[in-house]
Amino acid sequence: MASFVLERNTVVKFGTISTSLYQYFREGIPSSVARDGSVDTGAEPSEKKGIYVGELMAYFSACAAFGQRTSTVHAANQIVLNRYVELLQADLKSKPILPGLEGIAAEIGLPIILEIHLEEDCVLEADTHFVADDEAENSWKQWRSGVIKREQGIPSHWIRQFYFPRLLDWRDLGAEKNVRLREQTSDTALMVGSLMQSWHKDAPSDLLLAYRRQNGRSHFSQKMPWDGNSLERFFNLNAMIDPATRIMNQMMIWQDLEALATKQGIPLE
Repeated sequence: MASFVLERNTVVKFGTISTSLYQYFREGIPSSVARDGSVDTGAEPSEKKGIYVGELMAYFSACAAFGQRTSTVHAANQIVLNRYVELLQADLKSKPILPGLEGIAAEIGLPIILEIHLEEDCVLEADTHFVADDEAENSWKQWRSGVIKREQGIPSHWIRQFYFPRLLDWRDLGAEKNVRLREQTSDTALMVGSLMQSWHKDAPSDLLLAYRRQNGRSHFSQKMPWDGNSLERFFNLNAMIDPATRIMNQMMIWQDLEALATKQGIPLE
C-alpha cells in the first residue's frame, strides 16, 4: 500500500458535529475515526484505520454525522418532535413550548468543520472511495481526500478554528428575502456539493470554484477560533442554548439538505 506525506504546515479539514467539540478540545481527535465521524470500533481491517481529512469531503463527513445523529434523535423522540412540528407549522412566529425539549436539544449535533494545521509531516493513505489503495498522492491532489495515519491522533492545538452554518433565530422565520435564511441554505449547499463529489465523482476543484463564484467563499459562513472562550461563546449562542431554537435549526438544515440533494438525484439514507 503506497502512502503519501502531507508536509508540515499543510492545512486539512475534518468534519464532525457540535456534540464532539468539547471532547476534541480536551483530548484531540482520536487516531481512528470513521468517515461519518464515529470512533473506529475495530470492525474494519487495520490498514483502513485512521483519520479522514480533506477539503470538500470534510463536509461529507460533517453531513454524514449530522444525518446519522438527526435520524437517531428523531427516531427516539417521535411523539414530542411531531407535536413540535405541528405547533411550528401552525404559527411560525411562536416558539413551541413542550416538556422534554431540553433533553432532545442536548442530543442534537449540528455540522462542524475543523481547520487543522499539521505541525509535522503526516502519512496519508488513499481514500479508496475514489482511487486504488496505492494511489495516495492522486487521492489527495485530485480528490482532496485521504486518511491520516498517526498513532497519537491529532492534538487539539493543531486545530486553529472551526466553521459552522448560519444559525437562525425565531425572527428569521416567515420573513421574505431574509439574508440569514439564504445564508443557511447556501451553507447547506456546500454539504450537498460534497455529496456530489462522493456520488457523482464530480471534481472537488470544479465544485468549489462554482460555489465560490456564487457565494464569495468556499467554507461555512460562520467561524470562530479554536479556544475555550470561543467554544463557550458558541454554545451560548441563542440558537444553541435555547432548546426550541436549536431543534428548529436542525430541522431547517435537514429540510434544505433533503431538498437540494433531491435536485441532484442523491438519496439521503
